[in-house]
Amino acid sequence: MTTQTAPAAGNIPQAQGTHHWILTLEKPGWFSMTQEGTFTPPPGTTRQDVYRFLYEAVTEQDADLHGASVGYFELTSNQL
Repeated sequence: MTTQTAPAAGNIPQAQGTHHWILTLEKPGWFSMTQEGTFTPPPGTTRQDVYRFLYEAVTEQDADLHGASVGYFELTSNQL
């Protein structure tokens, strides 16, 4: 017979709240652009997950952005 136990409170991914992000993309000699906004990651999301999601979301907006280098990336809690 197996029994189920509730996961320990420390093992349950917690909501992380809203974060403010800034992403600068560049293609040297051609352009540099910066976008910013807010994002509320789901529980268990890592900083790398958010970085990849935002990079893909921004570069999908314009074919010229594909393959652009990241000049700057910041992700911080939006709480003061």
